[in-house]
Amino acid sequence: MTSSRPTPLTSRPLEPSPDEMHQLMATVMKYVTAAQTTSERSPVAGSGYRWLHRNDDDRKQAVALAQSVQSPLPEQGVDEAEALFKDLFERLAPYSLNTCSGGYMGFIPSGGLFHAAVADFVALALNRYVPIFMAAPGLAAIESQALQWLCDLIGLPNGAGGTFTSGGSIATLTAIHAARSQQFAHQPPEAWLKATVYVSDQAHYCLEKGLAICGLPLTNLRKIPVDEYFRIRLDALADALKADAATGYQPLMIVGNGGTTNTGAVDPLPALAKMAHQYQAWFHVDAAYGGFFNLTARGRAMLQGIEQADSVVLDPHKSLFLPYGTGALLVKDRATLRQSFDFTGAYMPSQTEESFALEEDLLYLSPELTRDFRGLRVWLPLMLLGAEAFRTQLDAKLDLAQQAAKQLMVIPNIQLVASPQLSILAFKLSPRDAALSPMELDQLNKTFLDAINARDNILLTPFRGGCDGQFALRMAILSFRTSAANLQQGLRDISDAAQALSMSTNFSSQASTDTIRAEAMSVTV
Repeated sequence: MTSSRPTPLTSRPLEPSPDEMHQLMATVMKYVTAAQTTSERSPVAGSGYRWLHRNDDDRKQAVALAQSVQSPLPEQGVDEAEALFKDLFERLAPYSLNTCSGGYMGFIPSGGLFHAAVADFVALALNRYVPIFMAAPGLAAIESQALQWLCDLIGLPNGAGGTFTSGGSIATLTAIHAARSQQFAHQPPEAWLKATVYVSDQAHYCLEKGLAICGLPLTNLRKIPVDEYFRIRLDALADALKADAATGYQPLMIVGNGGTTNTGAVDPLPALAKMAHQYQAWFHVDAAYGGFFNLTARGRAMLQGIEQADSVVLDPHKSLFLPYGTGALLVKDRATLRQSFDFTGAYMPSQTEESFALEEDLLYLSPELTRDFRGLRVWLPLMLLGAEAFRTQLDAKLDLAQQAAKQLMVIPNIQLVASPQLSILAFKLSPRDAALSPMELDQLNKTFLDAINARDNILLTPFRGGCDGQFALRMAILSFRTSAANLQQGLRDISDAAQALSMSTNFSSQASTDTIRAEAMSVTV
């Protein structure tokens, strides 16, 4: 009797030969090397800038590019990998923000250090499971060592610990859960509805998101106003704490900023630590952007008091120049994390067994059970390059930010909105001789931003704030590739665009945006 089963298709083995591995990696490295070595010459924004602007033509182009990737699941693999990588690197990747350029000063730059990419390749190729110590003790120890380095860098005491995360948002969520588990462990569930959290009105929105996920009513979030330097006002915080205590609310967290996303502002951390102690609240510091400036003398002076925090969020993919997807949560007392995630399953090794009760069991310090070996991308660059290399770069960014502020202040009609406390600053164009309404001034600065970015030498992003709440331009100097030459070119672009717009007579509300933009772009660099 003939079998009715179909004849198996001949397919490629999932395990490549050593020669195939070398060939594939040689092809990849050809394109990666080209991308790394030409990042300085590539447009900072290019089509990525146009994506930010989002006019109809560019949206159609972006959608068409995305649609070109769509295809049915391939039944058979392609014969030549070269074509795939060529398409990825030469057609798809260029239509994006070039975050690896030294002129990228928008949002919070991430350096994308090559050494970390090598670490990820090694970690993924080894594919070892590190959350359980005995599953890979040497590799788990590497991750624990990298976390200990970060605790030491911040100045946390013995017994501190932490976990690597995908970024600041998940680190913040984990901190909120740890604070809740610690502060409300022996209280009835309804007590949670009276918990309060205190943040400045410049705090990152991931705090709101994390609180909502943890079930805290967002009406219990107290956004405290800031002073002229965008730092939380201690008098307003004290008033809010007193008012809540009088009505039966219990403080859960007081949050300090170790460098805000908007302006890089650093809150008065020692005073916040003292108030948190007074009200028995968990003291949390969001240092996702600014924390690694603690490597420098100036940074340590600015961030004084961070070592008193119960928890600290750091993003190595910001001021440690590592690739996106590298965050960290540190806690003063490692036991608080373990108590917060004290769960197991029948299929898991018992925590009571000596070999699995070691504190290096990372799975008991976060909500994740299965994850990649993130610690290697922090450990390997620090081992290969040393802390001094990072300290030197961070000191250089502090210098460039101060230099940028000084030079902006001498450009006619430029108003500095936020002086750099670390490496972020904000400014706007405010012509002295033009009688502009707030709406017209906002439109002028939007045009100003577009005119600067369209030159493709630097990329800035918008900021709305300050005492007048008006639109301003924000410069974040953080990439290790950002040099004095990048900054000087950017300042020339800013000066030229400011001069063109300041000389324009088209400040009236009847003037079209296109007309003002055309006048700004008429000045050649």
